[in-house]
Amino acid sequence: WMARPGVVIIFAITLFGILYPIFKGRKERQVAAATGSAPVQTARRGGIHFGPAALFTLIIATIIAVALFESRNFGFRAGLFPWVIGIPTLLLALVQLAKDVTRPKEARASEHEEISPEVARQRTVSIIGWTVGCFLAIWLLGFSYAVPLFVFVYLKFEGREGWLVSIAVTFFSWLFFHMLFERILNVPFPDPLLLSIFS
Repeated sequence: WMARPGVVIIFAITLFGILYPIFKGRKERQVAAATGSAPVQTARRGGIHFGPAALFTLIIATIIAVALFESRNFGFRAGLFPWVIGIPTLLLALVQLAKDVTRPKEARASEHEEISPEVARQRTVSIIGWTVGCFLAIWLLGFSYAVPLFVFVYLKFEGREGWLVSIAVTFFSWLFFHMLFERILNVPFPDPLLLSIFS
């Protein structure tokens, strides 16, 4: 009986992860408009613009769609993970594809001009650093502790989120991980390095 409530919780957490950035961006735009700091937007011309960004998004969406199609005959236990992760990801990819093909050429050019090479390098180094840090945390502490810890540290220090948001997202991330992998799928995770050293 834990399977169905677990699926509902997982879908609810996934939906929260999809909708939260949308509401946050809308709130930031409203605050910027109220304070008079909203940027002046130029007139946008309609039409379809299929560029490299749209091609990349289309490839990603196609791969996800093929993976979901191949998993159509999986049993519940084997198909839960690709369905829960793949369906929301495919929807997000399709939304991004629609944005890519409808964004005017002038807007895409201005977005690329705003990012300097130095800022791009800093972001690349930061992403690599966080990725390596996540790997080390999983290696040392194990998945069950590393996942919520990484989410909290990233939101608090890199995302500069408030305490309430950081703690809430961390809790739901742990709940998602715990319900999906430990309670529903019963994935046998290996022991962390620190536990094997001190045991």
